[in-house]
Amino acid sequence: MAQQTGILGIQGTVGGLVFAKDGSIRQKPASNKAKYLTAASMARTRENTAEFGQAAKYSKAVRDSLRVAIASASDSRVASRLTKLMREVIGLDDTNDRGQRVFDTSNSAPLLGFNFNADAGIGQTMYFPYEVTGNGADVTMTIPSLNPTSDIAAPQGTTHFEVVFAVSSVDMETLTFTNAVVAAPLGILAVNSGALANQTVVATLPAIPPAANLVVAVVGINFYQQVNGKFYPLNNNSTNPLAIEYVA
Repeated sequence: MAQQTGILGIQGTVGGLVFAKDGSIRQKPASNKAKYLTAASMARTRENTAEFGQAAKYSKAVRDSLRVAIASASDSRVASRLTKLMREVIGLDDTNDRGQRVFDTSNSAPLLGFNFNADAGIGQTMYFPYEVTGNGADVTMTIPSLNPTSDIAAPQGTTHFEVVFAVSSVDMETLTFTNAVVAAPLGILAVNSGALANQTVVATLPAIPPAANLVVAVVGINFYQQVNGKFYPLNNNSTNPLAIEYVA
């Protein structure tokens, strides 16, 4: 949009003319859309653009499927970071031609460990052992032992915490998803509560997912401060880690 920069000064585009800051005037270049769509020299650009766009769609589908969990633990660049990772996964497709490569569940391992909140590392917060496994429609998180006073690095001001476990099944072709129901959450616990042993949290999908679907599970922790019987998220969720710990 053109802007008046003085009594007579104009900066921007007016009627096909481009008025530059230095006072020069040039004609607006013609659109190169036709060249972009057909020129052989633009082939790599078209391929990269197509695959980047596909990666962005995959990223959004995964983020949408885990929206509730991510809302409590994410940074401002999570969309671009996950899109970049999806682009890497697309690059592992050795069946389709460049520009037409797609997400293949067998190539999903690079997603493991992705942290939705780059400002809060899960490895620097949760020191208790846990394992996530899948069987049919069930994805299970097992925690052999958890001593809150020594196994959790809670930020200052924390009175309570909540272990987060969420699972979704994403159809990467139709970009639709289903969510699992977590049957036995640990709930919100006091940071000075007693040690726990042999805890099992089961997330059950509505049906056994098709082999082509991406089943993804995230693990994290939310921190709270209790005031007058109410639990308030600590530091606007900036200290809550959340990472992908299972893909299938």
